[in-house]
Amino acid sequence: MTTKQRVYWISVIAGAGLCLDQLSKWFASYYLNGWQMASYWHDLVRLGYRENSGVFLSLGSELPAPLRSVLFIGVIGLLLVAILLYTLKSEDLNRNQIIGLSLVLSGGVSNLIDRVLNNGAVIDFLNLGIGELRTGVFNIADVAIMCGAVMLILCTTHNQNVAVQKT
Repeated sequence: MTTKQRVYWISVIAGAGLCLDQLSKWFASYYLNGWQMASYWHDLVRLGYRENSGVFLSLGSELPAPLRSVLFIGVIGLLLVAILLYTLKSEDLNRNQIIGLSLVLSGGVSNLIDRVLNNGAVIDFLNLGIGELRTGVFNIADVAIMCGAVMLILCTTHNQNVAVQKT
């Protein structure tokens, strides 16, 4: 895939994911009651506004604010730049891996924007589950990151299996 094609795929996927996530977070902040979860579809889905100053499942939210800023804005920002450069330059990536990395970039950049504009916190609003078995509260960017990561794992594993069979 040429660099021009890579730029196209990254722009379309990351741009669409970023817009969808930021729009959903605007909706959550404007329409959902703060800290009160509303239940839908026989309690399969819960919606409610939350601010998460940590990362996955609020990990790191207890750290001092300056350290959180360095880690969750500075380090993650650098990591996202590295992922972008790798996606643009690596000759070993197939289309599915580029799509997976673009999804990770989409979610990462959107959550980074939240942190910069929202005093270091990310807006979360979705919770799924059955009875007591529930996910943490998350957002669309988190879904993009997880889908991208799963896609990368599956495509990389598949590529390794195909390479082994060819030898």
